[in-house]
Amino acid sequence: MRPLEGLRVLDMTRVVAGPLCARILADQGADVIKIEPPEGDMSRTFPPISDGAMTPYFAQQNAGKRFCSVDLRAEGASQLLLDLVAECDVVVENFRPGVMARYGLGPDELCDRFPELVYCSITGFGQTGPWKDRRAYAPIGHLESGQLEYEARVTDRPARQPALVLGDVVSAMMASSHINALLVQAARTGIGGHLDICMVESLVYVQEWVSTELAGGWAGANNGACDQTPILRLPDGRVWGMAGNPVTWFDHLVAVMDRPDLATDPRFAELETRHHNREALFQIVAEWAGTFATFDDFCSRLEAGSPFTVAELHSIHELAASDFAEHRQLFTTTDAGFAVPARSARGAGIGTNGHVGLRGADNRSTFADVLGLDDERLDHLTATGVLVSEA
Repeated sequence: MRPLEGLRVLDMTRVVAGPLCARILADQGADVIKIEPPEGDMSRTFPPISDGAMTPYFAQQNAGKRFCSVDLRAEGASQLLLDLVAECDVVVENFRPGVMARYGLGPDELCDRFPELVYCSITGFGQTGPWKDRRAYAPIGHLESGQLEYEARVTDRPARQPALVLGDVVSAMMASSHINALLVQAARTGIGGHLDICMVESLVYVQEWVSTELAGGWAGANNGACDQTPILRLPDGRVWGMAGNPVTWFDHLVAVMDRPDLATDPRFAELETRHHNREALFQIVAEWAGTFATFDDFCSRLEAGSPFTVAELHSIHELAASDFAEHRQLFTTTDAGFAVPARSARGAGIGTNGHVGLRGADNRSTFADVLGLDDERLDHLTATGVLVSEA
């Protein structure tokens, strides 16, 4: 039995944070029903778009769900979803505060009516407070959470957004974790509750140096920080990397390189001077690494004689083609033909079944299965515009 098998989730989310949260629950065995508006989830428009208006981006965030489309503005739509909530254990939404309440589907109404329900709201700045009505996307969360300022300051580089929407991904993982915690509470006590997931809070929580910063920081360089570990650009164009800072593990480096002369070089004689000349030190290490014919040769020499660990720089294509990816079954193919990450953990049947459908593809089967609606009722809901689908 999969961990969340037998539980049902109503997914009223779009784009990244909410859809990924719900996909994690689907991977864990929950029956996730995704509800899209008539125009569809915005991520269906992210290129490239394949035949049938399906995108790999949408497939990755939403694999394993049922796909329904409801026009909440249509008469009877709110009641239909209210009936659906009665058959669900979890509701996930990522609208701005107050939007769901306009349709009678807000957290106060639903948690009062269904005490065991776990209701999760994901926003940028939370459901309460002076910033609650602000628009928030991942780049805004990165700016407001201190993440980018810290990154720019410790690396002595201009602030720059990451290529990935880390704020959304972190929020999704926080949300799925806390949903599971409240499901345990609901099973024990019969009381679920409302989860207020805030992107900025999530980003603050995962920054490991926050408490150190608030305690006054540190004098000089933080030589234990990840940015202090070198990326080695070898003379022939290969790119390798190290975990462990040669500035602080200098004695180990000198020994494994058999370069006692470095210890007497005035640029590297003291910790402070090594830090100021770290790029020159990293370049020396890169040139030494370039003397090895293969990465395996370099790895064997360095890791056998020091506490350093090394890796090659890989693209996602190279990783997907590796023996590691094959052994771990890292990717799976959806029924839309796209390769997506298969799971975030192994064990207990965790992973996606790969189902991805067009907008509204599962309208009839879902509402017949969950609410017992017959063809006549389903035809009526379609004719009146409550249920919509992509032809």
